[in-house]
Amino acid sequence: MLEVFDLLLKDLMNTNVLFGGKVVVLGGDFRQTLPVVRNGKKEDFINESLLYYRIWYELEKLKLSENMRAKIDPPFCDYLMRIGNGQEQASSTNKIKFYDSLVIPFTTERESLDKLFTVTYPNLNSFNSNTFCTNSRVILTTKNDFVNEINDMLIDQFPGILRTFIGANSAMYY
Repeated sequence: MLEVFDLLLKDLMNTNVLFGGKVVVLGGDFRQTLPVVRNGKKEDFINESLLYYRIWYELEKLKLSENMRAKIDPPFCDYLMRIGNGQEQASSTNKIKFYDSLVIPFTTERESLDKLFTVTYPNLNSFNSNTFCTNSRVILTTKNDFVNEINDMLIDQFPGILRTFIGANSAMYY
């Protein structure tokens, strides 16, 4: 996709300069955003990552100097960094053990999800305009269908009347 984007900008700007000479900002932890490779092995994902893309060495890399999450939860951030750097201790079967505090035991699907919601968003029923309780927490899942289900379950727990606002996705000229 990045290659196509590069070609598009070169075509639009009528130049052969990388990204048509435009500033393009790529953000994220590339260890956490590996590409999808059907039936691929670990090596296949790595070889298709941005780090092995032909332009990687032409890009200017900037690093964040302050990790905001590390300020509020340094032990968890250290744990993630050890995993990302391949330094976290693994079992004899090359599996990394999760901290017990990160695991919600499975009973039934509904009970386990309710427990997950309570642990992740402890004050959801008394939701107010303070967005810290939601914007500093996240539930990750593997499929978009699960995201929609979980969002619907969480929205059902918000107090008050549910309102749907319709947005217009085209400009209107008068």
